[in-house]
Amino acid sequence: MYFSDQITLRTVAVTLDSYGDASKSYTDTTAWANVKSVNRAEFYSSSMAGVKVDIMFEVHAEDYSNQTAVTYSSKSYEVIRAYAKGLGIVELSCVAREVS
Repeated sequence: MYFSDQITLRTVAVTLDSYGDASKSYTDTTAWANVKSVNRAEFYSSSMAGVKVDIMFEVHAEDYSNQTAVTYSSKSYEVIRAYAKGLGIVELSCVAREVS
């Protein structure tokens, strides 16, 4: 595991003004990751739930703070599952979506 792919982890915060209008603000964190293809078990179990997992990333646990989106190679992904694998590694299962 080389963690040679650079990704951007994004947190989205929604705030309401005094009129009740929502505005979004983003906090981006750059992290090094391993890009992984979706394994067979993950593919079939997500398909049974009606979700198609497109890509998986492994990041160091200290880089991941429950962010909800990932940007990699000019594409946006939504994190649908985060799994702590132990040894300080978190595996993120992601779906390709337009994250705003």
